Amino acid sequence: MREAIDMKFEPVGKGTLDNKRRIALAKAIDALRDVFGEDLENMRFEISYNKAGQILLSPEVTVPLHEAWLYKNNAALESVRRGIEEAGRGKARKIGSFAKHASDEID
Repeated sequence: MREAIDMKFEPVGKGTLDNKRRIALAKAIDALRDVFGEDLENMRFEISYNKAGQILLSPEVTVPLHEAWLYKNNAALESVRRGIEEAGRGKARKIGSFAKHASDEID
């Protein structure tokens, strides 16, 4: 599920293209680090533009293929989100070990 794009932008500086048509984004990356609190140097970005000439960089993360099914299954994703939310409210409970099922056949 993709979140709606927040159209409230805050200026972080100005820049010009160099001779290889690149623009420095150090100030923008520093601002993102303040928001996300992560090392963003290796982060990927989706690049979009509009008819007004504005360019939007949307930070992305990579999901391993073996986990991607969750994001394609809305019912399962909602169940996981609900469980996380309930756990955050202290509604989680211990139901014991599942170790005895470790060698069970999976259908």
